[in-house]
Amino acid sequence: MYDLAVIGLGVAGLEAINIALKNGLKVIAFEKGEIGGTCLNMGCIPTKAILHSANLYDEIKDCSKLGINVFSAPDYNWQNILDRKIEIVNKFNKLLNSTLSKKIDIVRAQAELTINYDNIEIYADDNLYEAKNIIIATGSCPIELPGLPFDGEFVVSSDDLFNMQKLPSRIAIVGSGAIGLEWAKILSSFGCSVKIIEKAPFLAPNLDVDLQKRIERILKQSKIEYYKNDYITSVSDDLVILNSQSAFDVDCILVAVGRKPILPKIVINGCAEEFILKPEQNGTCEIDNLFVAGDALGSTMLAHNASYQAHSIMNKILFDKSIVKKPCPSVIYITPEIASVGLREQDIQGEDGYIIKKLLISSLAKSWCDNANDGLVKIIIKDNVIVGAHVVSKEASALISIFNILIDRKIPLDEIEDMIFPHPSFSEAVLEVVKNGQ
Repeated sequence: MYDLAVIGLGVAGLEAINIALKNGLKVIAFEKGEIGGTCLNMGCIPTKAILHSANLYDEIKDCSKLGINVFSAPDYNWQNILDRKIEIVNKFNKLLNSTLSKKIDIVRAQAELTINYDNIEIYADDNLYEAKNIIIATGSCPIELPGLPFDGEFVVSSDDLFNMQKLPSRIAIVGSGAIGLEWAKILSSFGCSVKIIEKAPFLAPNLDVDLQKRIERILKQSKIEYYKNDYITSVSDDLVILNSQSAFDVDCILVAVGRKPILPKIVINGCAEEFILKPEQNGTCEIDNLFVAGDALGSTMLAHNASYQAHSIMNKILFDKSIVKKPCPSVIYITPEIASVGLREQDIQGEDGYIIKKLLISSLAKSWCDNANDGLVKIIIKDNVIVGAHVVSKEASALISIFNILIDRKIPLDEIEDMIFPHPSFSEAVLEVVKNGQ
């Protein structure tokens, strides 16, 4: 009998185990794939490693305006870029394997649950295991579209792109969320002709309206074509035809319309049933001592949100604390970065008592020093505290962390004005938008 069983060793599972070990719990984990989950192996980390190469390549191509001359056109080696990505991923894989194997039992097999009223049994690799508490953290997989099943060559997911030995010359990307936009940035930087197709009336439909407009501007500057309120109706050989009657040839299609939860097989009282969560979707279940965290929960599929969910669940298991939902920042790592947390302008339309302030990043001296003066900061205020923040800027991923703290702790504006920020820096935007935003 274990104190805790964790099914899935991604960000959520690893956070839960870390807390469990600090509190002296006996832990077993089940993982059929690579330790680290989507984030480490097929998501955040490898994508950002490749993005760094793409950004550096762009900077070198444009460095003459900074007084630096490159006497031959820069070139890139895609295989070397992939090799660097693999080296980074393998480094963390080895570290996690080495650390965890000394502290917990790990079963490298797929787990299934059998629930008989109050008793939960775990079956894996033809063996039976039991635990007082179980956390399902089995992650997610890319969503397929009807009529566009993944084949790994012509219709691909973001997972498939990591295995491409040669980049396509022409690609259509279906979906303009973080995955679609980040790969559009990467592929465009390396000379690929990119077309983005978004079924919604706006690009990045989950973001604030001002960020959506900025994304259109960024794509135009990068010569990335986009089609809003449109979708693929047919594909004939290499020819893609849209509902708008637009048509173009491509080498492949990236479907990046999101991800869906992966859940283990569960048998309840002798019957295979759908896994049902409570309506509040906070990770608790109708069955006591059974929890879900991370992408498997099907809510905000972000690594840092998964970590927080696991943290909250462990607080409930250990100390019977309530699971509280908090504002969760999101970042799209294009150039400049796009970041958001809290309420959007669309969320407050028709509501009274809200104030919106905006500040152009070009008002910061640091933005001119760094040749990164395109962007803005926007905050939404109510009752003298910030309730929403949206940033387009270099280092937006760092700026949004500051805003997240201000929102989470409900720090009044006058207290923010009393704070000191370093000069010159992008962080000054936090103070400046509060004091001088229009």
